[in-house]
Amino acid sequence: MLSIATLITTANVLSKGTEEILLKSSSAEFALHNNYPNPFNPTTTMRFDLPIQTDAKVIIFNMLGQKVKTFDLKGVSAGYHSVKWNARNDLGDPVGAGVYFYQLQTSNFIKTKKMVLLK
Repeated sequence: MLSIATLITTANVLSKGTEEILLKSSSAEFALHNNYPNPFNPTTTMRFDLPIQTDAKVIIFNMLGQKVKTFDLKGVSAGYHSVKWNARNDLGDPVGAGVYFYQLQTSNFIKTKKMVLLK
C-alpha cells in the first residue's frame, strides 16, 4: 500500500494526505470490459483481466456469427490487458459498418460483448 502523500510526492506536489490506496498489479478474476470508444471509427480498444497466466483469444464476429478477426494470445501473464482493433479482418481487408461482437476465450472463461463500427 502507498499513502497519498507518497503518491503525491512521487508526482512532485507538496501536499500530504492520510488515506491509503491499494494498488493491484493483477486481477482477482477473469473479466471482459466494454470496448472504447463505442461506437468507433476506425479503431477501438478491448480491455480484459486475467487472474492467472494463460493462453487467450479475443475473437470478433459479425452479426451472422462469422469470425472476422482473431487475436491469438499465447502465455498471457496475469493482470490487465488490452487489444486494439483497426476494423480489418484476418486478411487485412477493411470491414463494413455495423454491429460486431467481441469475445474473450480462455480455458476457464468465455464472455461476449457488443460494439458498433460507424463509417
